[in-house]
Amino acid sequence: GENHSLILKKDFTLWACGDNKRGQLGVKDTNDQSIPVLVMSGVQSISAGIDHSLILKTDDNLWACGSNKNGQLGNKNPIDRYTPVLVMSSVQSMSAGGWFSLILKTNGTLWVCGDNIFGQLGVGDTIDRSTPVLVMDDVQSMSAGRWHSLILKKDSSLWACGYNKTGQLCDRTFTNKSTPVQVMSDVQSMSAGGIQSMILKKDDTLWACGGRRGDGTTTKRNIPVKIMDGVQGMSAGVWYSLIFKKDGSLWAFGYNEYGQLGDGTDTSQSTPVRIDF
Repeated sequence: GENHSLILKKDFTLWACGDNKRGQLGVKDTNDQSIPVLVMSGVQSISAGIDHSLILKTDDNLWACGSNKNGQLGNKNPIDRYTPVLVMSSVQSMSAGGWFSLILKTNGTLWVCGDNIFGQLGVGDTIDRSTPVLVMDDVQSMSAGRWHSLILKKDSSLWACGYNKTGQLCDRTFTNKSTPVQVMSDVQSMSAGGIQSMILKKDDTLWACGGRRGDGTTTKRNIPVKIMDGVQGMSAGVWYSLIFKKDGSLWAFGYNEYGQLGDGTDTSQSTPVRIDF
């Protein structure tokens, strides 16, 4: 998350540490934790937002804890929760955005809740939702950024909605969208960051749009530009991005004031640099 960490062990136990002022660690109180503490067992996957946490158990039940001021926990009552509360059943995966949540059910339907100030929920308006609302069906996966959402359908088409002032929706405009718009085809995965979107196509080429894209420029781009070939995976942070290539090498670019790129400097990079460790 922004200031807290969730850790899933191989024995399916969930551990957490860091900032806990909104109860995002799920340990019954609001005391910060400097070492990992046990939260739950029987967990299969996790996702951390700014100050809320989503927890998917092995029985496909989704639980949530932490800040709920915008309804991002999806449990109807918009008050913070210091212990995980049950949200939905039959869940396949989820993605915690800044102050909102995307939930993919096992039947391929996408549900959303939480902050919707820029239309990032994709429900056609900018009203927050405190309970999950159905958006689309036939969805394969999704990625929640700080204020925008990327949705990959089963036909490999990519859709986007939400904040678009840097062009991160890749739809050739700089206009926010409150309903998903189709962006690209032949996509295998994607990652939504703070001001950028990273898109991995089926031919293993990496494309990006928005701000801090890694193409050597600092101008805003509302059209996807090709960044690299031979990419296996990537992760977009708020101001920087990481790229994992098929040859096993790790690359990074973007904001680097705190050394988050891992290249041994605190100099920001406008093109990917290889990280050796």
